[in-house]
Amino acid sequence: MSLVKINIIKNFIYLVITKGVDFLVPVILLPYLVNALGIEQFGLLSFSLAIGVYFSSLMQYGYNISAVRTIARLRDDNYQLAVAFSELLTSSVLICLFFSLCFMFIFLVEEIYSQFYLYISVLLFVLMQSLFPAWLFQGLEKMHYIALSNSLCKFLYLISILYWVHSSDDTYLVPLLQGISWAIALLIAVIIIFKKKLTYFVLPTWRGIKETYRLGWPAFVTQFAPTLYSNSMTFILGIFHGNVVVGVYSAAIRVIEILNALAFLFVNAALPLLSRNITLHKWLKNIMIVVGVSLGIIVYFTSEWFVPMLFSEHIDKIVMLIKVASPMIPLVFCRLAYGPAYLMLIGEEKIYKRIVFLAASIGFIAAWFIIPNWQVEGAVFIMLSTSLLMTILTLVSVARLSPHIKKG
Repeated sequence: MSLVKINIIKNFIYLVITKGVDFLVPVILLPYLVNALGIEQFGLLSFSLAIGVYFSSLMQYGYNISAVRTIARLRDDNYQLAVAFSELLTSSVLICLFFSLCFMFIFLVEEIYSQFYLYISVLLFVLMQSLFPAWLFQGLEKMHYIALSNSLCKFLYLISILYWVHSSDDTYLVPLLQGISWAIALLIAVIIIFKKKLTYFVLPTWRGIKETYRLGWPAFVTQFAPTLYSNSMTFILGIFHGNVVVGVYSAAIRVIEILNALAFLFVNAALPLLSRNITLHKWLKNIMIVVGVSLGIIVYFTSEWFVPMLFSEHIDKIVMLIKVASPMIPLVFCRLAYGPAYLMLIGEEKIYKRIVFLAASIGFIAAWFIIPNWQVEGAVFIMLSTSLLMTILTLVSVARLSPHIKKG
């Protein structure tokens, strides 16, 4: 195995350590929170976090793709790296401040204002998570630093939840403790950056900051558009059917999302090296497709076994929803293998951006007509059909481009 492939695997292992803790925490906390808070309060928590995810996607602005790519390409030039880091960091702070102010307007809604502590805690969590410079460590292929800071803070978060959250009255503590854990991770990251002299801060120009927004726009659209439809399922269910229905849907779909996050893990680990050597893509996509199909099959056939171990309410409904949603896993793995890990790295960001935006827009619009009548079944149908459409359009685009790429 080549040194480059070993680096991808090594970086993936570091990310798995990092995100593996992220997987472990939800696996433990998902059933715990459902049972401790009750399905209705868990639904309220999921609804508030759905609003938070909108703002998180806006604040992060696709930097987990565009910024990683920029840092990876400039990593060997210390001064240019410092300039890029300073521009990206400043632009991130500015965009976080702007959308934090925008977040305050949701308190004009009486139902949201009545849960002030819950939603202000969500803002803290979203803000700290968005400011964490994971893109720098990924671009420099220093994933072990992320593993160190994240793992420590996630374990603190897990312990604090198990210690302090015991009833429906403690719902607001969940995002509050998560926000505090991200604040600790952010502090550790800042110390590592400057103590290990990974880079340094220089005064950025306004022109450079605007350029980061321009370069990040395609990645932002491809990241935000799926959020527009997937996150909106929770939001629309909450509007039309209440917190209990949201709780059942969230319990099922989070099982799928935990596994889908592995696809993002692999792409994020490989992105810096693929940015410099796209010929590694064939190896990457083969692994991702095999893993995605395998996970989808495993989840479908084992859901009746593991769901009763996780949840104590609405077991049959959750099993049914997980089975129906399980094909999303191979679809997401396939789409990411050919989208962010290929099209966006060969200069075809606009094509992938249009695909994601088109499919997500169709899913978002359809959700408002289907979910009011079909509830959770309609939400899962929208998620699955939109994922299928995105994947098909991505594969068609790659097939059309392949002859021209080979010819060139």
